[in-house]
Amino acid sequence: MNKTNLRQILISKNSQLLITAEGLASMMMEAFPVIPPSGNVPVSLFFNEKPPTYKENVTQALNAIQKRIKATSELKDINLTTEFDSPELAEGSIAYHRIWGIITASSKWYFSSKQFEADLLNAEANPAISCHFIHANSPGGEAWYMDRLSQTMKSLQKPVITLYEQYNCSACYYITCHSDYIIALTDNDFVGCIGTMVDTYDFDGYFDKLGIKHIQARAHQSDLKNKKFYNLKNDKPEQYITDVLDPLTAQFISEVRECRKCITETPDEDPVLRGEVYYTHEGIEKGLVDGCMTFIEAVMKAAEMGSSFLKTQEQKKNALNYL
Repeated sequence: MNKTNLRQILISKNSQLLITAEGLASMMMEAFPVIPPSGNVPVSLFFNEKPPTYKENVTQALNAIQKRIKATSELKDINLTTEFDSPELAEGSIAYHRIWGIITASSKWYFSSKQFEADLLNAEANPAISCHFIHANSPGGEAWYMDRLSQTMKSLQKPVITLYEQYNCSACYYITCHSDYIIALTDNDFVGCIGTMVDTYDFDGYFDKLGIKHIQARAHQSDLKNKKFYNLKNDKPEQYITDVLDPLTAQFISEVRECRKCITETPDEDPVLRGEVYYTHEGIEKGLVDGCMTFIEAVMKAAEMGSSFLKTQEQKKNALNYL
C-alpha cells in the first residue's frame, strides 16, 4: 500500500481526525513500521511497486460477495453493483458502497469521502438503482469534507442502509448516521465514539538528538500565526480546544441529532454524545443502531427497501399522469 498520503495525514499540523484510539494506533503502525534494533528492515515491510487501489480492493471484495449471493437461493435475483452509472443494470439493482479501514478525504489507496460522494450521486441518478447499501468496518479518519458529504447524503431520495462489522465509529458513524437503517453484524461490534480529540506528537526531542535545531520567528504583525498549535505543544491546549475541537464536535453532534431522531432529545451530558463506544445491544438502547442481522438478512432488507422505493416512485408517476 502507498503510505505517503497516510503519513502526511498523520503528521500534518492541519489534519483533524475523527478516529478511535485503536484505529489511530493501527494507522501509526501501518504508516511507520517498527524497525528492529539490528536496523535491517524485514522484507515484509516493503510494499508492492503497484499496490492495488481502494477501488480495486472493493471490486475484489464484491466479487467474493457476489459468489456468496449466487449460492443463496433467497438472493438469486438481487444484484449488488459498483457500476453506479452503468446503463445496463437490471432494474432494482443495489449500489454497494464499502467503507473499510481508514477514512480519508481524497486518496486512491484508502476510502475517500470525495469519491464516495461522487459514487452516491452517480447511483442516485441511475434509475435502475433502487437503494444504497453501505458495508462498513472503520474506526474513523479524516474529518475534513464531512460537512459537504453530510449535505449530499441528506439530499438523497433513495433509501440508505448500513451494515457494519467490528467498527462503526467516529468519522464512520458521522457518515452512516445518515442511513435510514443501521445494522450490526454481530452482538460484539463497536459503535459510537461521537466527538473529537487531539492526539499528536512532538518531534523536537528526536530532532535534537540528530543535532537539528528548531528555529522560529514571527513578523511583528504575525504574532498569532500558528499560536494555537504552539500553545498546544507547550501544554496550553485551551485555545486549540475552543477554536478547533469544540466546533467540530458541535457539528458532529448536530448531524447525529438531526439524522437519528431518537437522539434528538438526548442531553449533552449523556455518554453517547461524549465519545463513548458501545457493543450492539447498548448501541440499540442508545438509539445509535436499529438492529443486528446476518449479511444475507441485511441484503434482503436492502432489496425490500429498494422495492418499496420503486413502488412509491411508480405511484407518484401514475398520480402525476392522472392529474
